[in-house]
Amino acid sequence: MSSNVSGSNFISNSEILIWMQEKTEGIYGNMRGAMDTSNSRAHAEDALNDIKNQLLEMKTNGEDAAAVNASIHQTIDTYSKEFPEVGKVLQGFADELDERFAAEAAKPGTEQVWVEDKLRTVAGGYYITVGADAQPVKLEEKQIDNWTKAIGDKVDALSKQDQLGLINIQEFNAQLSQAKQTASALMDSSDKTANTIINHIA
Repeated sequence: MSSNVSGSNFISNSEILIWMQEKTEGIYGNMRGAMDTSNSRAHAEDALNDIKNQLLEMKTNGEDAAAVNASIHQTIDTYSKEFPEVGKVLQGFADELDERFAAEAAKPGTEQVWVEDKLRTVAGGYYITVGADAQPVKLEEKQIDNWTKAIGDKVDALSKQDQLGLINIQEFNAQLSQAKQTASALMDSSDKTANTIINHIA
């Protein structure tokens, strides 16, 4: 008994595996990218929350804004390229603080300091004018409240984006499972077809 089987009607297991690799490669790439973005977004949220906490602590400890200004600039440099909304909410704060710190540093010397004359040539001593020390830059309570609210709103927005990202990751995972199930079913069918052909030949 002979059987005339066209090559186009039979799919080998190796061909199925090649198909599955091509099918899943793009899905894995999209899934990996979505997971990386999700992780980066979570780090950005943590950085924003750290700045928010620093601002809130300033309300109670009365410290100047040097530390929080450094944190703001670091967060902008690290995350604003990937998440422009982070730079958008923080850049105005950074500009204002930079301007205030620059103004303090540029203050002219107006402080009078008494210098003792050890040679006693000028009645025991004299005054000299030296550069005044820059004063700490502090924020008013209302300004802190406004800034922390803006940051909190941005963290909430990022969290919502992250929820959508997780949905996309779940969808990619479902696509992978479907591709694997399809490949498995095709391989089972291919094996049965091959066995049928062998039985007919035999």
